[in-house]
Amino acid sequence: MTEITQSKKAAALQATLELISEQGFHGTPMSQIAQRANIGVGTIYRYFSGKEDLINALYIDVKSRLAQYTLHNYLETRPVRESCMLLLRNIVDYFLEHPAELMFIEQYANSPLITAATREEGIRTFEPVNNLFKHAREANLLKDLPLEMLSTLAYGATISLVKLSLFGHNKLDSHMLDGGISAIWDAIKR
Repeated sequence: MTEITQSKKAAALQATLELISEQGFHGTPMSQIAQRANIGVGTIYRYFSGKEDLINALYIDVKSRLAQYTLHNYLETRPVRESCMLLLRNIVDYFLEHPAELMFIEQYANSPLITAATREEGIRTFEPVNNLFKHAREANLLKDLPLEMLSTLAYGATISLVKLSLFGHNKLDSHMLDGGISAIWDAIKR
């Protein structure tokens, strides 16, 4: 893909993220996305078959960037607890820096607009995290619960911590965030 094409596609994705965060899916026509992205409506349709296709592409884009950030400085050779704390803190930091992406993921993760194939691709982007949970289970470091439940508990608590920091009465400082992440680990460890 050429640099110009990639730039226009990225502009459409960013405009969609911003507008959907502000107005929701149904309140955001393609014409408004094109205007915000400073491209023609026809250009959007070159890259995406429609708004649902655009939403699915945005979902993968956001999940990919989140996964890349989450896995920053992650090494499989680190102890499990240290790795888990790092990954959870990276998720917190990412969403604190990108609250519109948090709102988008929260709104669309379970939406019927997101296809099964898109969901599967989103899960694959987090394969190293899933492997860490499997390794921790094999090492008997986690509670005796299904892995899907443990990862859901950890992720849900992490997102709640982010929301508390973003929207709570008091912004949480780094020390409090680390304490919250430690409490999340304590909730899932054996």
